[in-house]
Order: sequence, then structure tokens, then C-alpha cells
Amino acid sequence: MSVERGACQNEKAREEPMAIISPEDQQTLQTLFAQELQDDVTITYFTQRESVLIVPGQECSSCKETRELLEELTETSDKLHLTIKDFVRDEQEAQGLGITRIPAFILQGHTKGAVRYFGIPAGYEFSTLVEDLIDVSRGTTKLSEKTRETLATVDQDLHIQVFVTPT
Repeated sequence: MSVERGACQNEKAREEPMAIISPEDQQTLQTLFAQELQDDVTITYFTQRESVLIVPGQECSSCKETRELLEELTETSDKLHLTIKDFVRDEQEAQGLGITRIPAFILQGHTKGAVRYFGIPAGYEFSTLVEDLIDVSRGTTKLSEKTRETLATVDQDLHIQVFVTPT
């Protein structure tokens, strides 16, 4: 009888998805966001519809994990809102926001601009995402005054990209 009970418990454990963000980290994020977030932040996530069929050249290897991560992250604060869009169906909106590949998402809030992410923000990139959420919520950054003055002299649009690779 105990063997059957153990088998049932193992089956139940396999059915429940494992959290990407640990419970301890979720609690830390809840506390941090309660203290640091000022205004609401909308995260618009572009992905593809999940399907059992894989179309060569159109598969997104980290779309599901990215969605799960963003869902867990937005559950840590009432000021974080996730909107999920289909990259193909919402193609015009994606193009208008500069989304050229998936997975991708945009952070929009108090700031006049937006922050775009391509790929899953895992590892060290996750802490950058957390800081960006706070900055977008506040409409400011922790840049020094000298840096702000230098940036104010830029008189043309810039396209800055930061590339990271998983290690």
C-alpha cells in the first residue's frame, strides 16, 4: 500500500510545474517591489502560440520559459502587468514597437520611452530586469549627474544593443 501511495505522490509532483523563481526569491522580490515600485509597469510579451507541431525556422526554444518567468515575476507585485501578444497575429504592433524576433518583451511605464528585451532574462540578466522594472516604474535611473549631462548633449537617435550569452 505504501508503494502505491508513493507512486501517486510522484505522479502528482510531475504534474505540478516547478517554479522558475524560488519561493525565497519571490518573497524577496515582493518586499523589494513594495518598497521601490512607484507607478505601474506594463510588460508586453511577444511570443508564438504553443503547438505540438514544430515548423522548421519558426520554433522558439525559450518562449515558454520566458512566459513562465514573466508570469511569476508579475505575480510578485500588483504594479506589474503582463500582456501576452502573438508575434504573428499581432505583427503590425510588434513591428511598431521594434520587435523583430521572439521571445521579446517591452517594459513601459512612467518613462517616455521603453526598454526592449530579446531572449530570456536568465542568470545575471534577471537582476538587470529587476532594476529596469524599478527604473521604468519611477521614471528615472541611478545615473550620475555628469552622465545625465553628457547624455543630454546627444542630438540624434541612438540604437544601443547589449548582447549576452548564457554561461
